[in-house]
Amino acid sequence: MSALVQSVQVNLEKTKYTLLQKMYYYTHFVTKSFLLAILVLLVLVFGGLTFYFGDLMYNVKTGNYKSPLLSAYVIASPSMVPAIKVNDAVIIKRVSNDDLQVGDIITFKNDELNVNGYTITHRIVGKEKAANGEYVYYTKGDNNYKEDNGLVRSGDIYGKVVLKIPKIGFVQNFLTKPSGFLISILVPMLVVILYEIVRLMIYNRKEVKAI
Repeated sequence: MSALVQSVQVNLEKTKYTLLQKMYYYTHFVTKSFLLAILVLLVLVFGGLTFYFGDLMYNVKTGNYKSPLLSAYVIASPSMVPAIKVNDAVIIKRVSNDDLQVGDIITFKNDELNVNGYTITHRIVGKEKAANGEYVYYTKGDNNYKEDNGLVRSGDIYGKVVLKIPKIGFVQNFLTKPSGFLISILVPMLVVILYEIVRLMIYNRKEVKAI
């Protein structure tokens, strides 16, 4: 009977050890993936900021006050559905006015629209040359029934949309809330702590077996 009990205990110990090993593997994988993602994000942010401020300083130095070469905006209205939805982020690139064509999506300011200080991202539906030789643009949201009020001047355009990142606004909204920011810190900490606990438990079991 004692041999049976001992056999059951041994099997239980093996099962526990196997479970610990699996937990160690998964927590190690999650921790490594998380740290790698953070590293990639930091590199991208650092590279983007370096590029942004480098371009800004160059424009200031040369006296050529342009909008940044690349910028990002989160869409807050459904005026461009289905092409661009609410909480999608758009990456815009500064382009020459000669390169803008009907059908392009641009981000701009328009004092004639009541948008409470928000920038506007709409599609160019018309283009013509003004008396001073500069182009002016007619714009419209894909989901709107009529064109925007007024014309968009060249100096009001921040850039042309070159990339859309779906639903990134949800992440931004989540992180801007105190609870979301706290969770984004606590969850990685708990994963790292769990990883260390499992690692120590496996190490202690190996030490006991060695003795």
